Amino acid sequence: MKHKILILDIYPRVNYRISKDLNGGYGTANDYGDSWFSQLLKLYVKDTINFPPLYAVQVCGELVAQGHEVTFKNNSQKINYNNYDLILIPSSIVCHETEIKVIKTLSDHDKILVIGPFGSSKPENYIKSGAAVLKGEPENFFHDINLSEYINNFKVEIIENNKIVPLDDLSLPGWETVFEANIPVMKFLGKGPAINLYASKGCPYTCFYYCVYPMQQGRKLRLKTPKKVVDEMVYFYNKLNVKNYIFRDPVFSIDKKHTILLCEEILKTKIKFNIAVETHLKNIDNELADLFLKSGIKLIYVGIESADEDVRKDAKRWSDENDAQLKKIKYLEQIGIKIKTMYIIGFPEENKEKFLKTVDYAIKVNSSYAQFSVFTPYPGTPVYKEYKDKLLTKKLEDFNQWRLVFKHKNFDEKSVRDLLDYAFKKYYLRFSWIKKFLTNKFLS
Repeated sequence: MKHKILILDIYPRVNYRISKDLNGGYGTANDYGDSWFSQLLKLYVKDTINFPPLYAVQVCGELVAQGHEVTFKNNSQKINYNNYDLILIPSSIVCHETEIKVIKTLSDHDKILVIGPFGSSKPENYIKSGAAVLKGEPENFFHDINLSEYINNFKVEIIENNKIVPLDDLSLPGWETVFEANIPVMKFLGKGPAINLYASKGCPYTCFYYCVYPMQQGRKLRLKTPKKVVDEMVYFYNKLNVKNYIFRDPVFSIDKKHTILLCEEILKTKIKFNIAVETHLKNIDNELADLFLKSGIKLIYVGIESADEDVRKDAKRWSDENDAQLKKIKYLEQIGIKIKTMYIIGFPEENKEKFLKTVDYAIKVNSSYAQFSVFTPYPGTPVYKEYKDKLLTKKLEDFNQWRLVFKHKNFDEKSVRDLLDYAFKKYYLRFSWIKKFLTNKFLS
């Protein structure tokens, strides 16, 4: 039997950008601080990146492949909810209270299911609002489901879903359906639409202490066959004219052999893709960097976190020494790959002096882009257990990586915001960075 399903992607109305797909599916924002310069940054970035959670797009693809009629919308669009047999709501911490509010307005509809990483780790509030919650990776649950049976026996309950489907066996993500509602973009990467995809899942690294990726995906690495990945890219290039791709792998190049084969498959297509990835500098050497460039990788996100080795050690961050990181970033940018370095203020053992050391290091690195965010103990992570009794706010939407949400021994809320302002102004209001930005802009 064919069913009508609505995937409802809910966002609060704020003056900064929110992405539910980032930060392991918990979501993040870009509320950079309170100074005039931070306000300008917010305005500049607000419309540059826009794409929905990949797991929701994958669920859409699974249901479409089974012959169901799927509609993808956000809460800003007029919707007749009674037209649908089932409503799926992608969860996030950065939109949590807004999601709950919308769910309560749908009380007439008795079949609402919350999906995604945050709902998996914090299901109780959604249950209280009248929605069921699916734990685990939702695309695996919907891969070969008897949807009629599920809908007929629907209950407001927590569903424990431990099923793992090989990545190669999953259906094409439902980007064609998503494009009917909203065309995603990532303007930093290139003109035209941009979509996210993955070549692997899972992350075995020790920073799971504060990172949310392993909670949903596990710590065991799972790989999608390189040809399968590239076939998807070519398919959406032909169907939707997509040349810009953002790989959402926790660590893109964690398996070097797999990464090389993937790049070689991309090169076989002869299509000039623009690709962004997030990876670990320890997994990149000059040989791989050169191959990245040839295959279309134009932007790499790398987590530096802190320039202070004691801070990194306390946070269980596995990383290269500062000089080694600097050398690798310089080489990548020298050959033409833009780097976005990511730094964190407010690690438990950090103080002002140590963070200023990080800012100075960031300036020395002088990557194309730099991001400074706030250490956040997320529900479900080991570090959350240590700080759940020291929280400064009960509002989960404050857990957006831009506000101090726990009682820190060296910082208060204002000092953290002040240091964010300082870091962004210090980094971006430099002649050397402005020169680099303008050069990249006019030569790219």
